[in-house]
Amino acid sequence: MGIKDLLRFMKPYILPIHIQKYAGKRVGIDAYSWLHKGAYSCSMELCLDTDGKKKLRYIDYFMHRINLLQHYEITPIVVLDGGHMPCKAATGDERQRKRKANFDAAMAKLKEGNVGAATELFQRAVSVTSSMAHQLVQVLKSENVEFIVAPYEADAQLAYLSSLELEQGGIAAVITEDSDLLAYGCKAVIFKMDRYGKGEELILDNVFQAVDQKPCFQNFDQELFTAMCVLAGCDFLPSVPGVGISRAHAFISKYQSVERVLSVLKTKKGKLFPDNYSSSLMEAVSVFQHARVYDFDAKKLKYLKPLSQSLLDLPVEQLEFLGPDLTPSVAAAIAQGKVDPLTMEAFNRFSVSKRPLKTPVRSFKEQEKSGSFLGRMELKWTADEAMIDPEAVLKEPKHSKQDLDLHKLVLQPNKDHLVIRTRNPSLIPNNNPFKINMESAEYGLQQLEVSSGTKSQGMDVSCSSPNSKEHEDKKEVIIDLSKLVDGSGIKQDSEKNREEQGFESTEDDIVEIQDHVNITTK
Repeated sequence: MGIKDLLRFMKPYILPIHIQKYAGKRVGIDAYSWLHKGAYSCSMELCLDTDGKKKLRYIDYFMHRINLLQHYEITPIVVLDGGHMPCKAATGDERQRKRKANFDAAMAKLKEGNVGAATELFQRAVSVTSSMAHQLVQVLKSENVEFIVAPYEADAQLAYLSSLELEQGGIAAVITEDSDLLAYGCKAVIFKMDRYGKGEELILDNVFQAVDQKPCFQNFDQELFTAMCVLAGCDFLPSVPGVGISRAHAFISKYQSVERVLSVLKTKKGKLFPDNYSSSLMEAVSVFQHARVYDFDAKKLKYLKPLSQSLLDLPVEQLEFLGPDLTPSVAAAIAQGKVDPLTMEAFNRFSVSKRPLKTPVRSFKEQEKSGSFLGRMELKWTADEAMIDPEAVLKEPKHSKQDLDLHKLVLQPNKDHLVIRTRNPSLIPNNNPFKINMESAEYGLQQLEVSSGTKSQGMDVSCSSPNSKEHEDKKEVIIDLSKLVDGSGIKQDSEKNREEQGFESTEDDIVEIQDHVNITTK
């Protein structure tokens, strides 16, 4: 995924940062980057499509990072991939073939009883599906997080948002693991952001303006930089044998023209230079410059940048390599998560994620010290998941009242109730059709009111069965939250692997609460 070896080559321009640098700003999220990393922690369950909460760990992984951004007063703008680009079909087919081979090998290891080896192969076999993305969309709606499903590549949509002014709904930076964002021209990109907000930042303007830095890009512009990336090999086009990122940079630096570089390569490589390589390279460069994206104001598709004259001279049907055009109604339905962008079928009724209802949180430092997902015990829905009608959901963008009603149903009467007070959320531009009322945002400073019971420094979770008569003579299991630190972690992975791949322990590893959960004080 991305431009081969580009980040290694650009290392002198990559600086460590903390995400707090973007406090008060809007930051784009390449959703599939986080979904892929989150899926590793439940790869076996996803590949085997098992029942249970562990299959949804990727949601917890994703929302932890959303909560982290909101804690630092950053407005996350989640962008999900849409349909497949025609010019990426060969790459997609090859990846699918490899995943199938890894899945078959994993099943063979599982039959042998070698769970460890099977787990490793399942991690290579797992992929993010439309249903997984739709599960996430439902959670984002319920949490009032702004999102959009791109018509095709999320990278192109993020580049479009990056090109807009902030008051027009633009974003200040993009968080991703995909180096393609640089080829698309995103101004500021953050890579390798961990669970604490530390990451690596690359700002393209600094690259082009540097004088004494090596590799030098002083005579480059965005078009030449994109051409260098394509020459080095990308998802749209493999490189000519013997041409990597270093040689691609050297060719562009020397000749300052894509056409001249292609002429030199054809002479030097001879039979190794494919007959259709020149036209394929120009198409790939055009995709990075002009891919179709969704226009918020016009509520229809547009090109990332205005077409060049050479492209304008082509018949419309020959421009489909930039992404086939869609009617405004279909484009809007995809963007809002109403339609599967791959099958073009509406999401009618869909099993919603067993995402926890909102619960009060302690200060962020205390939460991180606890070693759990923001240090809180989450209320889980039952295994018989609730069903949501997306039509009803999409007609009503606010979900704070429904969340409150569900919260009241789960909590037992005559118990301590919780009141959450928050600071005013950051503003979202008025012209953004996906503007969401953030009045129920819970990630600012919060206060806890206890209406009954005695005060205590500790908080316990009391678990009881609803089947007991009037809840009398019930046996309570008291779980001290302060002792729920990390737990055993994800059993199928070592601590080192979890840290490297971004895995996080959840409370499910420590305790599963199958009945109603009451928060009480000692």
